[in-house]
Amino acid sequence: MNSIKGIILDKDGTLFRYGEVWGPVLSKAIEKGLSKAKLPDEKREECLADFYRVVGVDKDGNTYPDGIIFRHDRLLRATARILHITIRYRMNPWRVWKAVKGILNHEDFGIRERLDSLDFPGVRETIKTLHDSGYVLGIVTTDTEESTSLFLSRMGIAEYISFIRTKNSKTHQKPNPEAIKEFCREYGFSSSEVAVVGDTIVDMEFAHQGKAGYAIAVLTGSGDNEKLSEIADVVYPALENILDDPILFP
Repeated sequence: MNSIKGIILDKDGTLFRYGEVWGPVLSKAIEKGLSKAKLPDEKREECLADFYRVVGVDKDGNTYPDGIIFRHDRLLRATARILHITIRYRMNPWRVWKAVKGILNHEDFGIRERLDSLDFPGVRETIKTLHDSGYVLGIVTTDTEESTSLFLSRMGIAEYISFIRTKNSKTHQKPNPEAIKEFCREYGFSSSEVAVVGDTIVDMEFAHQGKAGYAIAVLTGSGDNEKLSEIADVVYPALENILDDPILFP
């Protein structure tokens, strides 16, 4: 393994616990969207529970690895699951799809207000330590440019991030490795000199397809330890644990 010089990080579920931040926000959006789709009163909680699992997070912040927010590369499979729920509960399919589309497009859903009530202990210190140790840091996310900017500012780490690719970038989305290639071209790295840090199978596939030198998984997003362990070089409970990584800090 060549010496690592650059680190590409995912955002949601990697820099912070996905369920803690997005659970309450997305669950309200789901409930509102399904209510417009004629959510049946007599099976309200059952229907919401089924839909939370398809999306990937519930109102209590629990996450489900196979949810569409973690496996956006499996849109066809998710669409079939959503159609099944729509038929089962006899809801308006157009309204249901509109709710799902809003989630996939990362609509605001009151995330600004949610962020005002949260703290992100350890994130700024971890990112600053990586930056001060000489690593060039990048963020590659499927979130929007506006939302990404908001998060990075709120966490106090925007000044440490040199490279950003979002849903609004012309770059192909993960797991397509184009972002890794652009990162390498911009900073003169070989792909083997780049580490990728993420919380999903898609992030690890992104690392492998881009021939990254090091694939690091964290469990603060999908929490899929079993599957992540099969594809990642190393798995840590949370982002701050990488400060003890023997490759990054020999």
